[in-house]
Amino acid sequence: MANYAKVALTGRLTKEPKQSTYNNSTVISFSIAVYTTKKVDDKYVADFYNVSYWGKAAEIVFPKLDKGTLVQVYGDLYQEEYTDKNGEKRLGMSVRANDVIKLKDPEGTSKPAPKVAKPTEEDPF
Repeated sequence: MANYAKVALTGRLTKEPKQSTYNNSTVISFSIAVYTTKKVDDKYVADFYNVSYWGKAAEIVFPKLDKGTLVQVYGDLYQEEYTDKNGEKRLGMSVRANDVIKLKDPEGTSKPAPKVAKPTEEDPF
């Protein structure tokens, strides 16, 4: 039996997405904040995920995404190594998206994102 790390995440883009080309294929990259029900100092705690989305579907969805956009991401979870701002190597979790869906905010209005506690030193993102 094969092992899979499939995920379905709903969250908001933390910054503007970036579009690039690799081996003649379009890739968009963005990060999302997935809010939890846990609060610290009356602020919601969020998990942050880097997302990459490839191909023609990425080209189509790219113009519809902005910072703060509510999205649903389906894809494969994988671990990657990166260097933090102090020059130390760390491991983080990223998502290679199979599908990205732009969602409407509740009641069709754009609501501000909840207050989020800042990541601690131990957080990889």
